[in-house]
Amino acid sequence: MPRTERKLCLPGRIAIRDRANAMFRFAYIIPAGGAGGADMKQADLTSQVNGERNVFTLPETYETGTVRVYLNGLRQVKSDHFTEPNQTQITLLFTPQTGDFLTVDYIPAAGG
Repeated sequence: MPRTERKLCLPGRIAIRDRANAMFRFAYIIPAGGAGGADMKQADLTSQVNGERNVFTLPETYETGTVRVYLNGLRQVKSDHFTEPNQTQITLLFTPQTGDFLTVDYIPAAGG
């Protein structure tokens, strides 16, 4: 018997039940070109995580207000968990630990 069970519970959302731990987790399905738009890019900033740093640099300039930050797959909330001090960096309001995964989605700035 598989360890996890998946089923569609709402349009675009899947519930994943971990039978061993009797836990539910939810995942969202973002259609290609949907939700974030066709211009949305993703960057993996995990290599910058060192257990001391909380300012991270994106690979290119982004449009202010378009960045989405994920720590270990969990979306972080702007102003509660991170800020955008400029159009090339994000500042986390906590320090991720070595081994944490940090990714961002963003829309590149025009001409950036």
